[in-house]
Amino acid sequence: MPNNVKNQPPAKKDRGPEKPPTQTPESPSKPPVKPTPPPPPQDPKALKAAPGETAGILPHHKIGLVEILMILLLAAVVFIFIFGMRQMRAEKEQELLLRQKFENVLPTFKVIADSAKAYQARDPFAAWPLTIDEMNLPPNINTPEFKFSFMENGVVTATTTKEFGKEGIKVNYDIQQAAYNIDDPKPDTKPFIKQEWLGE
Repeated sequence: MPNNVKNQPPAKKDRGPEKPPTQTPESPSKPPVKPTPPPPPQDPKALKAAPGETAGILPHHKIGLVEILMILLLAAVVFIFIFGMRQMRAEKEQELLLRQKFENVLPTFKVIADSAKAYQARDPFAAWPLTIDEMNLPPNINTPEFKFSFMENGVVTATTTKEFGKEGIKVNYDIQQAAYNIDDPKPDTKPFIKQEWLGE
């Protein structure tokens, strides 16, 4: 066979009429998407919320042992202060009452002293009476809180009883010296008779 026949390409098979290419329907154009802004910064405390708690809400503060002790200590201080103020007020009222009772019998010292001077003036030896019974005194010189007596050296004594609150306190009045002194066998125990009550 001639060479020009061998070099010819093989004839295409007849596949029938060619179909037009299939066109894919174009999707409708979408509007441009705006970028989403970043979220605002969150509170670190809210980010660390304990399980079961809503983020952004502060957890309830738990009272510790030290705080409980501080509260109890404060309450004790307030209680002691109030109780102390009431106690001081009661003691002050009691002191005023006792002072009034003592001041009520304070003139009795002068009554006894005047009677003793009158006795001495009548006595031929200018002696003091031996006892209070030798003087012409009213019967009500004693009170439930004080009992009066007289010593031959010219001293009038008022001694407290249990009704006063403490028995045995002696208030002495020296007629010649015109001076008082207080003899308290228990000076550290209330109640007291104070020197300022004597009115000197």
